[in-house]
Amino acid sequence: MIKLRINLSEYCDLVTSKIILETSIEILKKGDVPVFFETLSEKLKSFLNFDGWTVVGILENKPKFIAYSKHYERLNFEKIEEKMSNREKFIYMQVKSKRRWRYIKNLQKEEIWIPRGNILSSWIGIPLIFKDIDVYTILNLEYFTPKKLTTKNKIFLDHFQKNFFVYASKFLDIKALFDQKYIDPLTGLKNRFYLEKVFSEIDNSEKIGIIFCDLDGFKNINDKYGHKFGDEVLKIASKRIKNIVKSTDDVIRYGGDEFVVLTKNTEGVNKIINRIKQFVSKREISIDNQVVNIGISCGYAIFPDETNNLQEALNISDMRMYKEKEKNKNIYKRR
Repeated sequence: MIKLRINLSEYCDLVTSKIILETSIEILKKGDVPVFFETLSEKLKSFLNFDGWTVVGILENKPKFIAYSKHYERLNFEKIEEKMSNREKFIYMQVKSKRRWRYIKNLQKEEIWIPRGNILSSWIGIPLIFKDIDVYTILNLEYFTPKKLTTKNKIFLDHFQKNFFVYASKFLDIKALFDQKYIDPLTGLKNRFYLEKVFSEIDNSEKIGIIFCDLDGFKNINDKYGHKFGDEVLKIASKRIKNIVKSTDDVIRYGGDEFVVLTKNTEGVNKIINRIKQFVSKREISIDNQVVNIGISCGYAIFPDETNNLQEALNISDMRMYKEKEKNKNIYKRR
């Protein structure tokens, strides 16, 4: 019996290592976080046989859904995130604090992230730990019928969590070297080179919403408080824009105080713009006890509906942004 357990442990160690290494290659090939988790979940499914999955990230101590299976595409994740932020007893917090995977056979007595309504019966939460600093994300494996974990399942989960830390962290270091060309050093957002790369890869059959944004009143802040203060304002504005769009959307610092958002949610472009304005324009920025207000103007174009030339679509969104900026210029010029 002891010998069998050792062999099973060795098998799980090899299998989980293979899964993580193969999936990590997706990071280098595509640099797409949702695709990484989709690939990872597909490989795990044959061993753990779950029905649905989600990945919750901890950003500024608040939960944000980074990726999820197709079962949940119609859910309003913004409301779910808000609900989770206001409660400390959600089970994902227990996984975060204990830094170890957790299994619950019966969810009826637990506060799960989704309204139960007989949707979920059992759950496994796995902390995906990077560089031994904190839990970056939690992988939720969800079952629509009760699931009983076997000894093999438990050993598999132990090795998966351990090997994810060992291998995924190393691949992130390698990916960082590849990404340096495409990352803006000040804000951590994608840069103009990345936008050019994406434009060269997009197919005419893909429908893309291009949102062009420019901060209002930023020059006045720079002139009044200095460039270091202005850099901090840019960092905060960048983070706010990044945090309100979906993880599948790209946020690019185009230059100076200009940003571009690329989204496949073309029907929801106006909603995205309204949320950007709400989170950037209607919230004060406080730095070293100095409080300032910043505005933002946005314009958009839909590719290929309005034009089948991506650069032209970008120019259209830029032009529409400047029309709005003209309307807003008197609001922020004295701030």
